[in-house]
Amino acid sequence: MSTSFRLSVAAAAMAGICTLAPSVTLAQSEESSADASSSSDQSDLVARGEYLSNMAGCRHCHQARDGEPYAGGRVILTPFGRLMSPNITQHEPSGIGGWTRDDFEGALRRGVNKEGGPLYPAMPYNRYTLMSDEDIDALWAYYQTIEPVFNEVETIQLPFPYNVRQGVAVWKELYFEEARYEPREEWDDQLNRGAYLAEGVAHCAACHTTRNSIGGPVADQAYQGAVVDGWYAPNISGSVDSHLNKFDQETLTAYLANEHPDGLAAFGPMYQVADSLSKAERSDVEAISAYILKRAEDDPEGEADEVAELSEDAMARGAAIYEGNCLSCHGDDGMGRDGLAARLVNNGGVNGDNPVNVINVLLQGIEPRNDWGQMPSFYDSLSDEEIADVTNYVRASWGNEVPRLATALDVERARGVAQLDMTGDTDLTAACPVVSLEGVSDGTRDAVRAVADGPVQEGELQDAVASLENDLSDAEYTRKLTVMTSLYCDALAELDADISEADFRERQLAFMNELNNAIANDG
Repeated sequence: MSTSFRLSVAAAAMAGICTLAPSVTLAQSEESSADASSSSDQSDLVARGEYLSNMAGCRHCHQARDGEPYAGGRVILTPFGRLMSPNITQHEPSGIGGWTRDDFEGALRRGVNKEGGPLYPAMPYNRYTLMSDEDIDALWAYYQTIEPVFNEVETIQLPFPYNVRQGVAVWKELYFEEARYEPREEWDDQLNRGAYLAEGVAHCAACHTTRNSIGGPVADQAYQGAVVDGWYAPNISGSVDSHLNKFDQETLTAYLANEHPDGLAAFGPMYQVADSLSKAERSDVEAISAYILKRAEDDPEGEADEVAELSEDAMARGAAIYEGNCLSCHGDDGMGRDGLAARLVNNGGVNGDNPVNVINVLLQGIEPRNDWGQMPSFYDSLSDEEIADVTNYVRASWGNEVPRLATALDVERARGVAQLDMTGDTDLTAACPVVSLEGVSDGTRDAVRAVADGPVQEGELQDAVASLENDLSDAEYTRKLTVMTSLYCDALAELDADISEADFRERQLAFMNELNNAIANDG
């Protein structure tokens, strides 16, 4: 009760006056002031949530071409097939209108849907798990204000066995750990802010960290580049071949803010990131760039990749195509023209380890953006061989050096959008979990090896699982799962050295699904 209200009551009682109208009016005035303050606080929370949603790029994934914002339906291409982004407007039941704040937090931080089932890792919940309670609250407040849009989306469009969520649960056991960002005491506020944003909200590592054949991040290859959704996110680690080497904090901040320093423009999915960050507070963009540069200092330099050699004939073919189709905008020096065409020299999107970005731009073109002109599509006018030739010419000219040349097959794959991982030959064992095998008997190892000579069949793992139970009877489910997965992965890579990466991935995930069933049945 307010002081004014108590004094009014006392005065009225002494005077024998029965009315409390003046005191009630004062109380109502204070309540109105409190309501206004609460409303202002809520508005600030919603605005904060909108800001975070923009920085996280939520709309980019949850809006289909020509669709409504946040209504889902965008096709997300994965190495295993297609996913569709869900509707996250307030529509019920096609959106999240029936969700609670806890449901929302579960999706972001724990990777589970409203029913508790695992979400596919196309949703970067292994990065969002680092976000603070306050930021989750802000995002939830913002999403509650989004107008409901009816749009029923069949989110899962994957072939068997990838459409089985049990396999996703297995993936989560291997590669997901719930956590919160913990500031580093030796870092100042800017670096800690940048780390929180880059590792959590903006989820930079989700695209730039190398993935193994089942989509798991390779821990010792953080920020070393990866193909995501058909585009190559280049190496921005501290290695000798990193494309971060051409940036200082000023130019990296400008690049992230979509300001095209020295004609270096973002394209592909990175354009969406730069577009979002162009709307962010400058201090936040500076914090991200400061952190990205700082974290790279601790990375091993490694060894430089061997430069791919382009024959004179191939160089001449590419030069002729470039002269007839590209030179007028990008110039004979590859430096482009400000406001018209991007720089092709020392451009991480151009001379990355994988040629797919250049191929994609040649096939798809780029729509006019801001004060930049249109990049035409050559999908119909150039053959697969011609696109490969001009791609190689651009990636081998003006001092550009690359470890891999494009082929006509790369272009064919990009046209069909059927196979996204075009990184070339890889060591298949890089996909295998590295775990301690202490206590695992030779009998268990032999039992797993025995099923690695062909696709695993239903019920075929019972003996191997029973043997493992004898070895590790007190171990948790996760320990058993990772041990068996590691054994099978190594055996498969050894027994079938000529297996394609796609078949390797399919066999491994089929094994993981059957393993999950076998462990569950064993009790």
